[in-house]
Amino acid sequence: MVNRRPRAPLLLAAAVVLWVGWTAGWPGPRWRLWERGLEDQLQLLVGARRPPAGVLLVTVDDATLQVGDWFEQNRRIPAWARGVGSLPWPRAAYGETADRLLKAGAAAVAINVVFEGASSRGPADDQALAALLRRHPGRIALAAEMLESEDSRGAGSLTLVRPEPFLTALGGAGALGLTNTLARRPGEPSFHPEAYARGLLGQQGARSLPSLSSTLLRLAGRHGRQNDSRSALNVYGPEGTFPRLPAWEVLDPDRWRAHPRRASVAGALVLLGPVVAQGNDGYPTPFGPLSGLELLASATANSLQGDGLQPWPAEPWPRALLAMAPLLAALALERLRQPIAWRLGVLTLMLVGVFGAGVLSLRQGHRWLPLLPPMTGLVLLGVVTGSDAYLREQGERRRLRRTFERYVAPGVVAEILSDPAAADGILRGRLLEVTVLMSDLKGFTTLTAQRSEAGQSELHVRQLNEYLGAMVEVVVAHGGTIDKFIGDAVMAVFGSPVSRGPAAEARAAVACALAMRKALADCNAEWKARGIATLDSGVGLASGQVMVGQIGSPRRMEFTVIGDTVNLAARLEAVTRRVEPDVVFDARTAELVGAAPGLEVVDLGPQEVKGIGPVEVFSAVAAAAGSAALEPS
Repeated sequence: MVNRRPRAPLLLAAAVVLWVGWTAGWPGPRWRLWERGLEDQLQLLVGARRPPAGVLLVTVDDATLQVGDWFEQNRRIPAWARGVGSLPWPRAAYGETADRLLKAGAAAVAINVVFEGASSRGPADDQALAALLRRHPGRIALAAEMLESEDSRGAGSLTLVRPEPFLTALGGAGALGLTNTLARRPGEPSFHPEAYARGLLGQQGARSLPSLSSTLLRLAGRHGRQNDSRSALNVYGPEGTFPRLPAWEVLDPDRWRAHPRRASVAGALVLLGPVVAQGNDGYPTPFGPLSGLELLASATANSLQGDGLQPWPAEPWPRALLAMAPLLAALALERLRQPIAWRLGVLTLMLVGVFGAGVLSLRQGHRWLPLLPPMTGLVLLGVVTGSDAYLREQGERRRLRRTFERYVAPGVVAEILSDPAAADGILRGRLLEVTVLMSDLKGFTTLTAQRSEAGQSELHVRQLNEYLGAMVEVVVAHGGTIDKFIGDAVMAVFGSPVSRGPAAEARAAVACALAMRKALADCNAEWKARGIATLDSGVGLASGQVMVGQIGSPRRMEFTVIGDTVNLAARLEAVTRRVEPDVVFDARTAELVGAAPGLEVVDLGPQEVKGIGPVEVFSAVAAAAGSAALEPS
């Protein structure tokens, strides 16, 4: 009865596939953390990208502060340098810098500073900035900030901090943008600022402003190419990737007038704000911490080019199915062939393919595919199916070894098992050119009857086993295969299941026949010394094509050869009863043996062979000077 119970490896493989789908569609906190770590490593592998040329940073950096400090120490302070040597910067300096950038052709300027309340430098500072803002209505964006606080009852509340003194100069709140970003939590990507401005606040029902980067795009008449509230930041590289101009070079009228990079400002989206040395206190990204201004530039560029990172597919079920697809494909391909090398090769190719698809999708499509679950699943699948294939191959090797060890020498068995698939083909059947050796004892039937009457059956069987054991040793030593025992007869085949070539096998067979005669002589000497009757044998050999394979019924199979060559060898053995030599063979064997070293072929002429007719028969003797050549190799 056929066992229809599911096999353990199949159940384990199915469990791995389902587990991969679950972790890809509905990952837990730790799995999300590992997945995000892999994404960060892939971004590093892909490397830094060239940002769009139309985004420019004008930075209040260390160089600008040092220039302002130098002027103050030397007490020769030009009007533009007053107060620029320390933070907070004069508000009028921000306005003057934006004014010069817009006059140089900038499409719009965003100032990444929240001007809350009155200036610490007095009302004149605020008035100067307001005057400059009124010169460029709808072209300067100012920053606002949403603060989260708790009231006396412990309830959370949101407070919008806006640059109130400048709303009138801006023409209303339409030129404001939030600087808030979602803090990067473990297992989460770095989200676009719009994910806070329109995503989180919108979900809470709060009336909100857009992000500062979105406001800058709108003032410049540009439109984003994706839904930024659902995108993660796809940073372009480490701090300093975007082109920069130190703010003091714009403020210094003499330097700005002839500045070599002034032309690059035309049509650019300019982000103006402080960028000072901050160590590891910036916003964390795969390329290291970024300043707020660099982060804002990345968000602006992502919106402009539509290259923010988004998961694909976005929904859990399609994401789970996509993650399972490589495993299902690998299982289908594995069923084509059973060897462990094929299975592991398929899984390795799938693993490389999944990883390559993830890298390509991240680099070209800016989409994050489920990568860690299918890669982990393929490794686990390799353990399951590889172990199954290994156990199958070992079982098959043991089966083949048990089959062939009954017939051939251990060295031949090892050669056969080096290719189990080919060995299985040997068992199924094929045509081979071989030399068949048939050896039979002369007068053994009469001796059997005599000993049976004398009650010497045990002695008779023991002597026969000693004889057969000696003959088997000789055959195996010469690379032959014991095909069968037919009573006291020995049938051996040279060239099956593995052939050294027809000529080499024929020579080995003839040498084996002569060695069998010598081994029998040695046995006779020992039996004579023990007072046991001696034996005599004849050996017939024939060469030609035979059918080789396992033949029999399902209950009893036998690896053997069949064909006319087998019949001819048996008939030639009977000829030894009529001719003097005890080893005879046909013309094909004589042709293959040729002038073999250590052998001398003798033509016995045509001999009548039962059931066949006259056959040219040959014999061989060991040449006196070449007896060493007959020794088995």
